Amino acid sequence: MVLASGTGLPISTTHTLVGAILGVGLARGMAALNLRVIGTIAMSWLITLPAGAGLAILFFFMFKGMFG
Repeated sequence: MVLASGTGLPISTTHTLVGAILGVGLARGMAALNLRVIGTIAMSWLITLPAGAGLAILFFFMFKGMFG
């Protein structure tokens, strides 16, 4: 978060919250982390990019057909 803020990269509150929770968990030791939840979070971030692109393409052609 410090690196992203220092370089001017955008960062969301979701990234901040997840980073803080993982940081506290790591401070308490690896046993304090629920790796299944971490995997779910990482997978949802990976799925978001292609899903957002697909929806953008869908809406583009839908609106192009309606108004173009």
